[in-house]
Amino acid sequence: MLDSETTGVGVLTRQRLGMQQLSPHGLSETWALGFCGDIHWQMLSGASGQESFGFRAADGLPIYAAFCATRIDLTPSQGLLGADLTIRSRLASLGGTRIGSRHEFRQGRQVIGSLLMLSTFVAHDETASNRRIVRAMPERDCVLPEAGTALKELDARARSVSRTLRGQRVEEGVGITPNPSLDFNAVGLLYFVSFTRLVESTAQTVDGVRAREIVYLGNLDQGETVKVLRSGTEALVAREDGHIIAQIAEVR
Repeated sequence: MLDSETTGVGVLTRQRLGMQQLSPHGLSETWALGFCGDIHWQMLSGASGQESFGFRAADGLPIYAAFCATRIDLTPSQGLLGADLTIRSRLASLGGTRIGSRHEFRQGRQVIGSLLMLSTFVAHDETASNRRIVRAMPERDCVLPEAGTALKELDARARSVSRTLRGQRVEEGVGITPNPSLDFNAVGLLYFVSFTRLVESTAQTVDGVRAREIVYLGNLDQGETVKVLRSGTEALVAREDGHIIAQIAEVR
């Protein structure tokens, strides 16, 4: 069962929890990311005064609302199969084309998780390579409330990570080749949820994740291999040439 009600820059969603939405530890991290990613794009489309996800620049070229950072916090929960979940989502501005959303997951009166998401508009350049993604301006502006403290802090951390890792390279790590049919989205980019799957496949424990923060720094073309380098509670994902495309911090 799915019921969604849009109110301004907010969405209230009710979801009956089944196998797709759950993991052995409680709410499924990858389901929550993908589902709320769609809610984020839905709210952004509504705030921009359009009915589809097909954003365009002023010159008519297609652009995409790509995520630049996410942070998910999950409370280990049991007995959720068949329970009703409520998701409260709100969209806010962080200045320029940087847009944030906050999603709160409730089962009854209990908060069992939250998710922060930051996006910006990007486009392919003339090469059409995923290695050459550039910032873009949408043809339609949207007026949004100012982001709260949590989103601003995530934005500041993401910008700091981007500055710190700029120009650095990864020479080692576990090699994984993303699957073209499963790991790339409708516009051919490595789907942001796939970063979670790739880094989790290198984990040395079966313990569930209580929190995971990812800063997305780049992308790659289909057929390329990534390198995942873990160090304690952090990990880096890099392309074959060593260019870092994501930084991950987690709590288990």
